[in-house]
Amino acid sequence: MKKLFLTFLISCPIIFGQNAFFNKKEIPVFRPNIQTQFLTFKLNGDYQITYLYKIPFSRLVFEKVNNHFESQFELTLEVMDKNNKIIKREFVKDKLISYNFDETIAHNKFLENFITLSLPTGKYIFRIIFEDKLTNRQRPQNPVAISLEDSVKKYSPILIEKKTQNGNFIVANFSGFIPFSKFNYDMIILSDKIAEDQTYKIKISQNDSVYYNDIIKSARFGLPSFEKINDKVSVTFDPNIALNGVIIKDINKYLYEGEYQIKLFSEDSKEIESDTLKVAWFDKPFSLNDVDFALELISDIETGDAFDNLSKQKLSSEELLKQYWKSKDPTPQTTFNELMEVFYDRVDYAESNFRNLSGTSGAKTDRGKIYIQNGAPDKIERGVNSDGKIIETWYYDNPKRIFVFVDIRGDGSFRLESK
Repeated sequence: MKKLFLTFLISCPIIFGQNAFFNKKEIPVFRPNIQTQFLTFKLNGDYQITYLYKIPFSRLVFEKVNNHFESQFELTLEVMDKNNKIIKREFVKDKLISYNFDETIAHNKFLENFITLSLPTGKYIFRIIFEDKLTNRQRPQNPVAISLEDSVKKYSPILIEKKTQNGNFIVANFSGFIPFSKFNYDMIILSDKIAEDQTYKIKISQNDSVYYNDIIKSARFGLPSFEKINDKVSVTFDPNIALNGVIIKDINKYLYEGEYQIKLFSEDSKEIESDTLKVAWFDKPFSLNDVDFALELISDIETGDAFDNLSKQKLSSEELLKQYWKSKDPTPQTTFNELMEVFYDRVDYAESNFRNLSGTSGAKTDRGKIYIQNGAPDKIERGVNSDGKIIETWYYDNPKRIFVFVDIRGDGSFRLESK
């Protein structure tokens, strides 16, 4: 059997801004996030704890077996009391099979699973160990301390995808964050302070700005029960246990990256529940981490006067960038700008693929500029001209366009010769 060892660095970093990122000579390699999350729900005097994990296939190890690929993975969850004594130990084993090599290195295909256990009131340390069973390599995670007491929040909110399976809600695990995304998600908020079939006002704000303000009718849910269906973690609710809540539709539709306060009020304006929401842009283009660089690249798609007029506004670089792309947003009813994402994804590609040996920014080369403006060509041909210089010809089908680049100096500095 031939083993295919793919990267298996298990950690949970979320990639945010990096100062002067594009001043560095090396382009960061995209490493998708591993998402882990604890959900807590109080039941009588005890607590139900559910640990969720979601690992991209690109971070697992696969082995070639006959006509398919296999990966074997195990999670160990140990619970220690305040005296560091192990009081519970749980295991989950997963075996993955894929008939497609590209799937085994995919960033958008995931191993998802969970562990649910019950604990009495108290303070605990949770120790998690990921293990690749093909290499027997263990990846201990940082211990997590959780206090299960009446002074803490009794019920975790549950982020869910829009679709359901067999009447189950599909759980969206983003490590407790709400994704800044073109895809919208709902959130279920449970509380023993919420009465059934009553209306509640939901307000989401940041500083003095209100981003969501609506009235929602509550419903009976019950205690959450998790299961795995078709490789997805889903949740149903036990109706025999009285627990009410509300569903906030499209909760991320109107929110930008950042931290927000969410509050629930009764009909008589009494505050029922409050919590903090954190919104993060996963898979954010690296080029957006250097705001000045991101602004500078707009000059390649705008006329000189338009860009100069933009730059003269007395706003911060962050606000200038936000205002410019807001004016170009194809879906202004949402905060996420698909056009902006496409543009800076192309910038990232140009930076990674078109930088020459002299260190010129890939996005500022002729090939980089054409790629950013037009996207990937339908066909590329390479050859040598009469002077012995390498030429590269890009063909676009719709509309029909041809761009010819010549490596004048032999260092990858392809210059646009004709179009």
